[in-house]
Amino acid sequence: MRATPTAPRLPVVGALPFLRYGRSDFLLKTGRRLGDAYWLHLGRERVLIVGHPSAAADVLENVGDRFPDKGGPRGFRRSTLPFVGGGLSTWNAMDAEWRPRRSAAARLLRKAHIPQDWKLPEGRITGTALRRRIAEQVVRSLSKAFLGVDATPEQATEVVASFNALGADFWAGKLPGPHPYRARAARGATARLEAIAGAWVDGGSDSAPIRHHLPDLGPERIRNEVLSQLLSVGTLTIPIEWALHLLAEHSDVQSAIRSDLVAGDHGLLHRVVRESLRLCPSTYWIQRRAAHDTDVAGVRLAAGDVVVIHVPSVHRHVDYWETPDDFEPDRFLESDWKHAWMPFGRAARLCVAQRYSVDVMAAVLADILSTRRVTRVSLGQSSLGTGLNLIPRAGALVLTPLRDPN
Repeated sequence: MRATPTAPRLPVVGALPFLRYGRSDFLLKTGRRLGDAYWLHLGRERVLIVGHPSAAADVLENVGDRFPDKGGPRGFRRSTLPFVGGGLSTWNAMDAEWRPRRSAAARLLRKAHIPQDWKLPEGRITGTALRRRIAEQVVRSLSKAFLGVDATPEQATEVVASFNALGADFWAGKLPGPHPYRARAARGATARLEAIAGAWVDGGSDSAPIRHHLPDLGPERIRNEVLSQLLSVGTLTIPIEWALHLLAEHSDVQSAIRSDLVAGDHGLLHRVVRESLRLCPSTYWIQRRAAHDTDVAGVRLAAGDVVVIHVPSVHRHVDYWETPDDFEPDRFLESDWKHAWMPFGRAARLCVAQRYSVDVMAAVLADILSTRRVTRVSLGQSSLGTGLNLIPRAGALVLTPLRDPN
């Protein structure tokens, strides 16, 4: 086998500064230069980055024997957000307890009420403010679905702000050395989240939905499960913002969706959702540990090695997508797109909130486009950087009522 290339790195810290301070997706650029598989150093840890759709599918569909877990304490989120270590989002092994928890979460998410009026303001709105407003309503939706609790607006705002604080400096927090300020801020955000979710659990009734489906869970584990689900709220709002930036650049698609909605046709709307998730996936990084010596993408892995699926590379791979960097919703009229589309993962560990997330995206876009025209303040170059997930780096949006002739 040929020697596997290594991504650019600095002494001691590896590639962490490029991930933290880059103005675009460092791994996407690196994969296009080095190929479909390369080693990435994160400080002292080394992981194999994989970007080819077939190799990604090979890893994700072999969770039982070759890649049975997420890598234990080195998991992507577990080491950074330990307070949700007991929840599905960071659960390591697919064991006897994981399965009923997953089944319960799936049932609760299916019954979750998705708002139709997202109360977004007219006029200019920054991406940060847009994501915050949507996230706050999703928090209230999920607290009701899991605990039967009506979260107050103040609680929803605090939950969103605390998760944002934990995710904002994700890669920098992995840099070697003491980080007293970051550690203190993380402890404060964690305490606020635990206090709010704990109050919901304590204030909820014994007939709360999650208690009905998982009667053996104690209050602390219920709290962790709820926090685990809320952790994904931010990853849901980012592709919504990116979808609106894409639609602002394609007024013809906006008009077509609007006409279809009047006719009761949601086909184009859902293709736009899929295309937005292709270009800005809700899952940036999927990690698995090799159970024994094996081959992936032409690279020999030893037992215990960690392989990472870089989803943006999968979603823009030229072997599967024509003009992969372009916004073309109608590419989803073809029947084979699922082979290289995995914004929520794949196979047995497919994100339990996939259906809910797609429905929320469609509901937000339908609510906005049915009454407003979307434009951008600046038509300069937009890009996607990295944090806990992809982060849009783009100008503000303008939501103009359709009755306004301008």
